Amino acid sequence: MTVTVSSTDKRSVRALAVLTTADRWIKGHRKGDGRPFFAIPGSAGAIYYTDTRDCTCPDHRERRLACKHVLAVRLWKIRYCVAQTAAASQPAAPADDLGLCSDAELDDTMLEIKARHLVRDADRPERLAGYRRELGLVEV
Repeated sequence: MTVTVSSTDKRSVRALAVLTTADRWIKGHRKGDGRPFFAIPGSAGAIYYTDTRDCTCPDHRERRLACKHVLAVRLWKIRYCVAQTAAASQPAAPADDLGLCSDAELDDTMLEIKARHLVRDADRPERLAGYRRELGLVEV
């Protein structure tokens, strides 16, 4: 799974803000197919049902592209996989429906960490240029 976070993409920056509210998300499963989802509180007080592919928010319904909620769930999944990897020294619990981490997902976690620094240092042009080079972001 690849998640790109850029200070020039407002949705990806907002996704980082939504990710900070993950402790308030409620996890559930759909009745029909058992697909997992999160109930995520929206910025205007609504609740959106979101997973790594779909969301009930107006932005996702209208654009049919990843909204800030979908991006936040993807980032959460990366964080979750890192936590699972760190706990690998303990006896393994049965894998849940989020799957196991791959090397690519761990690489994505590093990109997430760098993206946080990118957002934090957005007002520092020399650092911003360095992060963009590291992340392979193209100047627009």
